[in-house]
Amino acid sequence: MKRNLLLILLNFAAVTCFGQKISLTPVQNKGLKSILCDVDTVLFRRSVSTSVMLYKINNPTGSAHTPGTDEISNKFFIAVTNGDEVPDQILYSVGDFLGPKIIRFQAVKNDQYLLTIEYGVHKSRKRINLDISLDKVTVLK
Repeated sequence: MKRNLLLILLNFAAVTCFGQKISLTPVQNKGLKSILCDVDTVLFRRSVSTSVMLYKINNPTGSAHTPGTDEISNKFFIAVTNGDEVPDQILYSVGDFLGPKIIRFQAVKNDQYLLTIEYGVHKSRKRINLDISLDKVTVLK
């Protein structure tokens, strides 16, 4: 009896697993392809009710405008969502940065995050602090 029940359950599990149809389709959206192919780093933070994704994007060769080099600059996309069935979502772009380094990316309250980016040439680096929430992204002074 147990053996028959086990066989029936395994049969249902196999039908469920193999009953899926997987499709592979090429993406034609040039903007989406351009962004996704230039992603350098992805960072993710989650609190009780919000999630923040930080995407570091490589700009084209020579975008740093440094004479005699092909050095690139970077920008960041900041995506915030609350993850509901019909989620509230925002997407911001910030940059362009030369040699950016993420100093801090952390939750400071349940739905609020702090992002600190250091950027610039070696001897005169600067910092920008961003306050991130579901409503907006603002530069802190």
